[in-house]
Amino acid sequence: MKRAWMVAAAMAAAAAGCFGGQDSLTVAVYDYSGMPRRVLLSAAKEAREALRTSGVETEWILCPGCVLPASTFAVVKIMPTRRGVAPEGSETLGRALACPAALRCDTSWVFYRPMQEFAEKVEQPVDLVLGYAMVHEIGHLMGLGHSTSGVMKTGLCKRDLLDGSGLRFPARDAKKIRATVAVWTAQTAAADAPVGM
Repeated sequence: MKRAWMVAAAMAAAAAGCFGGQDSLTVAVYDYSGMPRRVLLSAAKEAREALRTSGVETEWILCPGCVLPASTFAVVKIMPTRRGVAPEGSETLGRALACPAALRCDTSWVFYRPMQEFAEKVEQPVDLVLGYAMVHEIGHLMGLGHSTSGVMKTGLCKRDLLDGSGLRFPARDAKKIRATVAVWTAQTAAADAPVGM
């Protein structure tokens, strides 16, 4: 399965070359839920495509055991439940701290059991719901708030999953995501730059 992640990463890198140097973001996924690996791989594929349509190529790596890159990255932690992570009244499927790009909030959480329950209720594959939740929370990490349409919409429903509109960013949100990734990339480059004499 590790090989599948490496192949997916190589495909993403090749696609980045074809897309004319789009901004790039590494997503480190920590799975604490024990879900089947095939579900996680399929969800990552859905999430990768949603971010690609916004103009950001992603490389997805599986942790723990991974080495976080010296590049721009976001972290998604898949937890079995909300317990200990999300206060009552927060989103059902995930949580992230929205912050200005310069502050760089880079960790989000998604909750696997509530996703399974929701997927069963709306009769949709859990990998599709997981992909939606990961993209939604990464959007919050990029500084996006909730909106009335697209992936940042509050209150996911079956129709959002059926017609594909739920996994897309409106143009204004896509522009903000690209700008945030550019800021993060510049911050990483500045931190890695040698100090002059």
